[in-house]
Order: sequence, then C-alpha cells, then structure tokens
Amino acid sequence: MNSLKFSESLIELLASTAFEAPSILEINNLPVVNNDIVKKLIEVYMDEAIDFILSLGLKPLSTSFLAEDVYTLCNENSLLFIGRFLGGLIPAAHIYRYRTLCKSNLFLHSHPIPMPIPSPEDVISAAQIGYDVECVVSRISSFKAMLTCIEPLKDWDKVIANYDTIAEKVLNVARFVVVINKGDMSFLPMPSIDEISSLLLIYKKVLERYAEVLYVDIDINRKVFAY
Repeated sequence: MNSLKFSESLIELLASTAFEAPSILEINNLPVVNNDIVKKLIEVYMDEAIDFILSLGLKPLSTSFLAEDVYTLCNENSLLFIGRFLGGLIPAAHIYRYRTLCKSNLFLHSHPIPMPIPSPEDVISAAQIGYDVECVVSRISSFKAMLTCIEPLKDWDKVIANYDTIAEKVLNVARFVVVINKGDMSFLPMPSIDEISSLLLIYKKVLERYAEVLYVDIDINRKVFAY
C-alpha cells in the first residue's frame, strides 16, 4: 500500500472535524443500562426486552439521533465534507462516488457514541471499497475528543482477521445505551474514559504487526490537539 504521510498540518485538518462532530453525549438522560442487563436481554424475545427496558423507566433512544459526519481527503490541504447521515448507516454509493471524484485513499467519519476506534463494519467497508486509510473521530466527554486513523501495512485481510479480539473487548464495557429503530431494539457501547484508554492500548497492541495506528487527543474547548 502507498503509505500516507501524516504531517502536522494534515493531522490538524483531520482533528478539526471533532469540533462539529455530532455526539449523543449532548443528549440529557440517555437510556443507559449495565452489561449484565444487556447479556440477559439478548437471550429473550424482542417484545420482552422492550417491556423490560420500559419497566426500568427508560425510553430507548431513536436511531435518528445517531448522526455521523463523513469526509474524504482530496489532497493534503483539502478535506471534502460528504454529508451527515442519520441512523448509523452510511450509503456505500456515496463513498464509491467520492473515492472516484477525489481519487482518495482516506475517509474519515464520526462516531455518535464515545467509541474512537473503527468498528468491524468500518474496516470491512474500507476493504470492499478499496481505500487505504480509515479514520474515526469521536467525542469521549464534553471537552475531549479522539481521532484514530488506521492504515494496513499490506492489506486489510490481516486487520480484519484480528478484529475478533477487539470486538470482544468492546462488548465487555460496563455500560450500553439502548437504541431503537422501527421496533428493533439494540445496545451500543458507552465506555468510560478509563475503558476507552484501555481499548486504545489493546487496539494498537493487537494490530501493531498489521497496521499503522495513529491516535490524536483533541481538546474541544481550547481547540488544540496532541498525538
């Protein structure tokens, strides 16, 4: 793969997307449950699970609140905003079109939950569409965000093959937010700052033989970053 040079100006450009990134942390009274409840509810019928959540006095969050901003890098000085997509779904057709338009090998999107690492679906999409660098930006508190970029040393196959360990750690976080879409309820991880720090260490350790991983700490209030 053609390695992308992460100059300070490029990192600053990518990190700047955090200031406008949508986040559910801005929503009051999020319906959050602990891991034990999630493990219990995935074993029951959907109607039973929804009734149980409602019995706790919680109202599942509509997936319409899960907004993601998507960008592509056209050149080192130009980051093109593709759009803001709701419901946690980004149409692949948009990515294909802009990849051709910009001849881009880097795409960046925001995560609405405090999870600043690419999901398994993110890296599979990168492999299928054929770009080299996947970046994710996410607010992890009211004043802090994180940017993660991953670039395989050879190809995405080894990265994808080693993602099970990472996914397992993500599913072991203490708290999850309850979301619902047309009667289908699901749970999204809501890791604490300490859990995020642990996940980032594990992420880099698991993938260090297969990919370059860049982390950038972003101070939302002061608009400064460190990497």
